[in-house]
Amino acid sequence: MFLRFSTKILDTDSTRNLGILVAAHELRDEGNISKDEHEVLRKALKWFNEQLSIPKILEDQEHRRAISWFKPDAREPIRRMWELAELLKYHGIEIEIHKTNDPGIVIYEDGWQVIAKPVKGKKVPW
Repeated sequence: MFLRFSTKILDTDSTRNLGILVAAHELRDEGNISKDEHEVLRKALKWFNEQLSIPKILEDQEHRRAISWFKPDAREPIRRMWELAELLKYHGIEIEIHKTNDPGIVIYEDGWQVIAKPVKGKKVPW
């Protein structure tokens, strides 16, 4: 079962709900947060930037609708996502957790994640 954390904010590129890493960056850069919260976000986002690959294939306009999903055994990044989710919820950003066995057409995969494009005409599992 693949797992995705998102907000209820629409991402105009993918036409899906914005992922919480993007929302966390926005909160860090534009939000009304304390110095301590800023530091927590900075450290969390640094960890994700160092540990999760952002494949070059996503730069291609044809893949702008691709969605990232965690693999079931990605325990450490999933644990850290729950921590980010709590901070975002504290600041009024609603979080949704999505699960699926079929993320779509996989265009990238590594040890922790798959990035997939939804199948045209098939309902996304949320």
